[in-house]
Amino acid sequence: MLLIDSTKCMNKNYISHIAESKVDYHQSQAKLSYEEKVKIIIELQKIDAEMRKSNKKRFATDKFHMVWDINV
Repeated sequence: MLLIDSTKCMNKNYISHIAESKVDYHQSQAKLSYEEKVKIIIELQKIDAEMRKSNKKRFATDKFHMVWDINV
């Protein structure tokens, strides 16, 4: 069996583009207001709560999970 180094196979321009995109994304996220960041956290909590309800086998059901009830 021949193993190929995947880093040599990927286009270096593509990797560079991905790295730049990641930096841009993190910079834009850092500029968000605290209120906007809290809204994002609440939305992620809602998604997590829905996933836990629909797939009880995957997550421990003995733990209590609650979505923050804040008006931002």
